[in-house]
Amino acid sequence: MSNDDIQPVDGDQELVDEISTTTETSNDDQELVDEWVVEIEGRLENPDNSHATRRPSMDSNLEEYPSIIGNWQCWDDFGASFIPEHLKWIFVASMTHYFGLNVRSYIVYMQEKVDLAWSYYRGVDQFRTAENNKRFIEHLLVNCCFLIFSMILLSGEKELKDSWYEIINKDNPKGLSDKDIQNIIDFITREPNQTVSYLLTMNYQIPWFLVEAVYTELSNINKLFAPPIHKIAYLFCDGLPPDYFNIIDGDYTVPEDGFKHLLHIFHWSRTPDEKYVHNLTIQKWFGDFHIPSATELQLSQTVFIKDEDGTIMSYSDRRVMQLTPWELYNYSPKLYESLLRFEDLYFIRCGYLFSSYVTCMASLLQTEADVRVLRANDIIPSTSFDDKNVLRCIQELKT
Repeated sequence: MSNDDIQPVDGDQELVDEISTTTETSNDDQELVDEWVVEIEGRLENPDNSHATRRPSMDSNLEEYPSIIGNWQCWDDFGASFIPEHLKWIFVASMTHYFGLNVRSYIVYMQEKVDLAWSYYRGVDQFRTAENNKRFIEHLLVNCCFLIFSMILLSGEKELKDSWYEIINKDNPKGLSDKDIQNIIDFITREPNQTVSYLLTMNYQIPWFLVEAVYTELSNINKLFAPPIHKIAYLFCDGLPPDYFNIIDGDYTVPEDGFKHLLHIFHWSRTPDEKYVHNLTIQKWFGDFHIPSATELQLSQTVFIKDEDGTIMSYSDRRVMQLTPWELYNYSPKLYESLLRFEDLYFIRCGYLFSSYVTCMASLLQTEADVRVLRANDIIPSTSFDDKNVLRCIQELKT
C-alpha cells in the first residue's frame, strides 16, 4: 500500500509544511526520507517477509545499560519469546490502512523528536548514530502501533471495542488476509492479563509523548474513538493487581508534567488521592526497616485482618494488624519488579508506595510458616503460587 493512497488527516500536511519551512532539508536528505518511506511501505505490503529487510542488530556483546524506562536494546528482538516477528509489521500495516497513519509524516515528526526520545533512556549517548536513529525510530513505530491496538482491544470498554471491530471488518490492508487480522486479535486477547502485564514491564516502555502523537497528530484514530489515549490506558490497566491504593473512579487525572510512559500511568492510577509526594528530603530508609515476622506476631496475640481500602499496613494497640492482600499470579513478579524499578528511578517525584509495601511483606514473610499464617487470614489469596514460591518471590523482590 502506497502512502499516496492514504489521505493525511487534518494537521498532518500542516505538520510537514511547517517543518519544511523551518528547517533546511537538502535534496540528499529528502531522497533518504523517500527511500526510507519506500522501504517501510514494502514491509507493510508484505509483513510476513518483513524479517528479510530487517536492519542488522547492534553489537550483541553490549552490556545491558540501565535506563529511565527499561532495557534500551530490547528493540533488537522485541519480545522474541512473546511476539512473533511477522506480527510486528502487521500492526503498522493495519494502523496505516484503517487509521490513516502516514509513514512520511511519522518519519518527519520523529526526525525532529528523536533526541527527545533518546533522552528518555540512560547510558545510550555513544550509540546515538545515524543508523541507530533509524532503527530506533522504526522500533518506536512498531511498538506504538502494537501498544495502541492492545489498549483498545483490552480496555474493557465495549463501545470502544465494537467501534474498532466495525472498522477492521470493512476490508484488509494490502498483503493481509482475514486470517492475518484475526491472528492480531487472537494474539492480543488470548491471555489478556499476560499481555497487559507484558506491556507494563520495564523492558517494554516507550515515550508516552510519541504514543499521544501517533494517536492524535499522525493518524485519524482519535477522530474515530472518543476517549483520549490516557483514558484508554487507564481502562487498559483496570483490574490488574495490585489494584489497591485508592484506584481512581472515573477521575482520569494527569500529572502536572504529563506521563512518561504506560507504566507511569499504571503507577499513577494506584496512588492515594494526594498522588505523588514532592519532597526532596525523602530518604530511602527501607533497607533498615524491620518488623517481627508473621509467626512471631501471632505468638504475641496479634490478629491479622485483610484491608482492601488502600492501607499498606496499620497496627492498633489492640494488636490488630490490617494488611493489604498480597496477590500473586504467573505474571505478577515481573510486573511488581517493574513497579519497584519505577519507584527507584522516580522516587523524588512519586514516593515509595509500592516499595514500602514490599518491604513490609518481606519482613513479615521470613519462612513458609509465615506464609501459611497470612494465607489462613486471606491476606495471601490462593493462586498457583505455593508457600515456597510465595516466599521466594517476596524475598527476591526485596533484594
